[in-house]
This record gives sequence, structure tokens and C-alpha cells, in this order.
Amino acid sequence: MDRPAARRLVEAATGAELATVSGFVGRTDAPQVLADRLARRLEDQLRLGVPIKDPVGRLIGKGLPQRPECDDVLCDDRMLLDSGRDCPRCEDRQADSRAQRRAVAAAVDTAMPYASEGERRTATERRLHETVTARAWAASTNGSRSGPGRPP
Repeated sequence: MDRPAARRLVEAATGAELATVSGFVGRTDAPQVLADRLARRLEDQLRLGVPIKDPVGRLIGKGLPQRPECDDVLCDDRMLLDSGRDCPRCEDRQADSRAQRRAVAAAVDTAMPYASEGERRTATERRLHETVTARAWAASTNGSRSGPGRPP
């Protein structure tokens, strides 16, 4: 990094994320946890074969920040920061998603016994989308709207 401003920006972002991670895993383990995160994400990027055009932006925007996949504060990319194990909440969500997909596919198969595989796949994807959208909408509006008698 030959630009001093870019270096300062990366140093500040790294320091802030290191402080956050230290709160979960302690000061001694935080640098390794953050280094492992960066290595994992760089490996993912290289596997996709997409070049990194803006390394500073990529590092600050995607490499350093914690990316929880669920509401567990220790979750980062479906792994627990403090132990490195798979996040059990994320595993449960994935199992629920798979069970939902199987249930929708079975319902489509029952409703469309003579349809081609492609037609059933399209119908399954459409129903899954409808189901997930309806659940997300219900969850986002369930108790979250302010109004008379409700706090903003």
C-alpha cells in the first residue's frame, strides 16, 4: 500500500475489527482469528476467479467485517468466533430450509404428477420463493410497526 491515506484507513479498520474480535475471543487469540477470517475470505474470492480491483475497498468492505449468518453475536460466516466450530443456529436454519424444500417439492410432486422434471422444478422454486417471501414479510411486520399504543 503506497498511499498513506489508504494505509491509515486500513489500519483504522483493522484496529477496530481487532478490538471487536478481542471482545469475543480475548486479546491473545484475536489476531489469529482475524487472520484466519481474512485467509478464508481471500480463498473464497480466488476460488470464484474474480479479480480484486480495489484491495483497500475489498478489505474494508468484505474482508474485515464480521458477517453473521444468524442472530448469534459469535457467528461469523456460519462459524463461531470463540471456538471455530460450525454455528449450531446456522446448522438448524439450514436443516429447516432443507426440510422446507423437501416438503414443498413433495407437495408439487403430488399436485403435478404428470409434469416434467423441469416443470416441477420451476413450480417448486416458485412456491419456495412465495413461502419464504411470505414468512419474511410476516416476520418483518410482526410487532415491528409503530403506531397508536406501540413504541416507535
